[in-house]
Amino acid sequence: MFSIDNSQYLRSGFKLGKGSKLFQDIERDIIKIVFWEQRVTQSQLVSATKIPQQTVSRLLKGLTQSKVLRQTEEMIPNPKGKPGFGIELNPDYAYTFGVSILLDAVGVAVMDFAGNVMSTQFREMDDMSIAHVLEATEQLIGELSARCKLDETRVLGIGVGISGFFSSMDGKMNTHHMLEEWSQVDIVKIISNHFTLPTWVVNDGTGAAAGEGVAGVGRQYKNFVYLFVSSAFGGGVVTNTEVLRGTYGNAGELGDMLPSKIYAHPNLELLKRILKKNGVKFSSIYNLHEEFDPNWPGVEEWIFKVQDSFDLVATCCSALLDAEAIIIGGHIPKELAEMVIPRIDVYAQFRRGAKRPMPKIVVSGIEKHPVSIGAATIPLRELCL
Repeated sequence: MFSIDNSQYLRSGFKLGKGSKLFQDIERDIIKIVFWEQRVTQSQLVSATKIPQQTVSRLLKGLTQSKVLRQTEEMIPNPKGKPGFGIELNPDYAYTFGVSILLDAVGVAVMDFAGNVMSTQFREMDDMSIAHVLEATEQLIGELSARCKLDETRVLGIGVGISGFFSSMDGKMNTHHMLEEWSQVDIVKIISNHFTLPTWVVNDGTGAAAGEGVAGVGRQYKNFVYLFVSSAFGGGVVTNTEVLRGTYGNAGELGDMLPSKIYAHPNLELLKRILKKNGVKFSSIYNLHEEFDPNWPGVEEWIFKVQDSFDLVATCCSALLDAEAIIIGGHIPKELAEMVIPRIDVYAQFRRGAKRPMPKIVVSGIEKHPVSIGAATIPLRELCL
């Protein structure tokens, strides 16, 4: 996950404080708890942060005056004392954009400060050159800004999810061959210069995992592994609500667990080929959620071919990371994921008649545009949480 100096393009609606930070660490501690809990009381914040009550009160006053937080009219019960007024994030304090640069499509999502997805746009394209992608993205952002009536001074930043892996620690990526122009270039600089916004770039699977943790079923779990089933197969890892990056930003490259000559990669290009062989056609993998029929000839063949691959990846993730959940997402139709899940066998030794605790295997809560939605969470995670 790479970014330029955030202060360079920070919009006028935000002011940097001590140490050129948008929020001090102690403020971020409070914002983070309110974000994940969604609504808390002052006493709950004191208990959770271990910060003295007077300090919490002072910080809350400042954050409320600057419209980062707001007090609700609702009283929240307190098992250990009197009920207190609810404290929540002000959704209108900031907005973020997320951009997905896929093999043959561009998507844009806009998210508010509370992590709510306000709207999305998506466009499939034949030309994925830098100039064409920038032009299409600018149009989509303009449409979303008008639709959501965004205050442009309150746009915090832009996250980008792209198909590829980081090739070094300088932020350049080795992208898929269908994104040739985007390979080994400074993607952050290109995007940030064009849109004059603080910018971050992540792998598409990592971005989708980040979004699942905020806007999907992943919000129910502090630790999970996300299986990104799309044109290719990859993923991302979330541990204690934080996105695991690794040394170079490539944590979660789950496809590399599967030697291609031994295991079939569970991707939708394989599904497409099998279905085509059986006389079934669909418009694109991005519309599969609407068009998929579980009775299509070839669906069972795909499941049979990739079942061992899912078993291996799920077992490795469970053994290595001890995750609460394994979430199957990406562009795989929900119905197909639900057909796969009961057949996944996570291996573990029996000892004294029992296995170690196993992760739940569940379907993603984000059915469409997972990468752009996930990319939109990155500015929030990097600057505020």
